[in-house]
Amino acid sequence: MLSMSSENKTDAAIYQNIDKNLYHDVTVSKNPLRKWFHLNRYRIANSLVKSQCEKDAKICDLGAGSCDWNSNKLKVFGVDLNEGLLKEGKEKERLSDYKIANADDTGLPDESFDIVTSFEFLEHVENYNEVIKEAKRILKEGGSYIISVPFDVLLSLWRPLFFLQVVFQGYILQDPYYKKWCGHINHFSVEKIRKTFIDHGYTIDITFVMRKLTIFMCARKGQLSGPRRSYDDVTIILPTFNEGKNISNLLSGLIAGYGCDIIVSDDGSKDDTKKNALSLGYEKLLFHDRADKAVHGLTVSVLEATEFVQTKYFVVMDADGQHPPGKVRDVVNLLRTGNRLVVASRVEVEEEWSFSRRVISFVGTLVGKISLLSRGKKYLVYDVLGGFFGCHTKFWKKSISYKTKLKHFRLRGYKILFDFLKSAPSKMAIEEVYYKFETRKAEVSKINFKIFLEYIRSCFLT
Repeated sequence: MLSMSSENKTDAAIYQNIDKNLYHDVTVSKNPLRKWFHLNRYRIANSLVKSQCEKDAKICDLGAGSCDWNSNKLKVFGVDLNEGLLKEGKEKERLSDYKIANADDTGLPDESFDIVTSFEFLEHVENYNEVIKEAKRILKEGGSYIISVPFDVLLSLWRPLFFLQVVFQGYILQDPYYKKWCGHINHFSVEKIRKTFIDHGYTIDITFVMRKLTIFMCARKGQLSGPRRSYDDVTIILPTFNEGKNISNLLSGLIAGYGCDIIVSDDGSKDDTKKNALSLGYEKLLFHDRADKAVHGLTVSVLEATEFVQTKYFVVMDADGQHPPGKVRDVVNLLRTGNRLVVASRVEVEEEWSFSRRVISFVGTLVGKISLLSRGKKYLVYDVLGGFFGCHTKFWKKSISYKTKLKHFRLRGYKILFDFLKSAPSKMAIEEVYYKFETRKAEVSKINFKIFLEYIRSCFLT
């Protein structure tokens, strides 16, 4: 994935003659850490692109190499200097077409792509600012530039692991590519890459670090433009309890952004939640009042709401403002590409958590994943305790029967996604959206010892 316009002719020759199978070979490496690293990196890159990819979207990969991240055969146009890698990508249908050119001067038309990508590339080029500028030129207004670079700072985990790889591959096995440190000449921290893109006029959508090894970022050129897509095939479910101070603003944003069916499943609020929700006069809103129900909890509130869903897909999100409404679009994009379940994973936290909350979150997640693993469920890379997800309605209803509700769901609990995963098919494919967990807009968190106890029961007793 190289374009070495700034290197001398000797170095450029090395990069242009890299074996066409280089990026595939790392995914079948006998080194389990190396294999995991690249497979996971490709998986995240693929998810990020697909979450931004609407129908007929045009994608350009700068420094494409053989475009091994594109496991779904998306229509990607590749730019690189290594023709062998580009040909390999096209033969494997990971590239629809390509151009041999420098990434800082592609010669492609202005505003011709909806998405531009550069994965593990900017660390290789001295003039990376020019590459970022070129990406902005060929992006349409509202388009996304999605990148990844090594998390290469002094005390990062990536740096010593890369050093050992260079020593082994370059000096023991005498690979000239690794002797040249794989052409890495730039070192990025999260702060540095974010500032660089902001200085170029991009808006940062999300930035996160994969296991202290790789920085991923999605940046946008300007604002989303063009006519709003129809969301008539989507229902948004909002489980509520005393969210009177949050519900109006959230509903107003969802109505303006999507105009889809909305179900507010209220668990007997004592404040103005119902009044404020209905005061908007939105004809596609169903307020499900559970005040007189015998059993209360977020899980049962969502389960009952799904029975009212008439659309092809539904999305569940909290009503406290901590789940960004803009990410509903990404979830729906992935559902429309044929995915049955899309999980939104928290990768950033807007407000710094206390040490105790971090410990509780870590222990809770660890226990939950051990519980799933003991049941033969290998959903270990996802945010299994989150409350933000989307699902194909028929798949959900087919997977849940009266019997499974009683057996796998803690109706008084608050982790419905976790409960669903316990009963879901073991080999079910899950897609992922990444988001920043925002600060609660009003009121206080409802998490308490009783809720945590229900979760522990869900892990071990059902």
